[in-house]
Amino acid sequence: LLGPLGTGILYVRKMLTDQLRPLLQGGTGTESQTEEQPEAMPEKFEAGNLNVPALAGLAAAAESLQSETHKKLGQRTQQLLEGLLSIRGVRLVGPGIAPPRTSVVSFDVDGYDPQEFAAGLDATSGVECRAGLHCAPRMHAALGTDRSGGLVRLSPGWATTSKEIDQALAAIEALAAQPLR
Repeated sequence: LLGPLGTGILYVRKMLTDQLRPLLQGGTGTESQTEEQPEAMPEKFEAGNLNVPALAGLAAAAESLQSETHKKLGQRTQQLLEGLLSIRGVRLVGPGIAPPRTSVVSFDVDGYDPQEFAAGLDATSGVECRAGLHCAPRMHAALGTDRSGGLVRLSPGWATTSKEIDQALAAIEALAAQPLR
């Protein structure tokens, strides 16, 4: 979310609040006489003092992401998706290209092991990506990509430029066109 390190958001469905127990205890701030966390939300999961400056930074980061940064990220993701669709031998895996969607883009390339393709991108053009099962073996089993070693994944970020997307697409196209030995 681009907020300060150590900040985050926990969303808990109302129907699950009674089933979850806090990992940390103490320093409740609202019930100083007890040693256990209050049962009321959100205090139930807020042990110790809140890092107010960091939370203000997280709020500012979230606002930024909702505005222009979010729009720009969507444009870069769309540029990447459309470019990948135009490259022969590349197959997108995941949600369609229409918004709303995240900027995580997974694909495979005909004839290539995802690990070898990712290593080739890095070696030939400095494009860094993640390849493999992405800590989701069941999802890859459901997709049928577990047998081929998973997928290649690119994730444009808030600072990714249009030029960088074009460079990555050119590198992917060049490598995908090379016959395997």
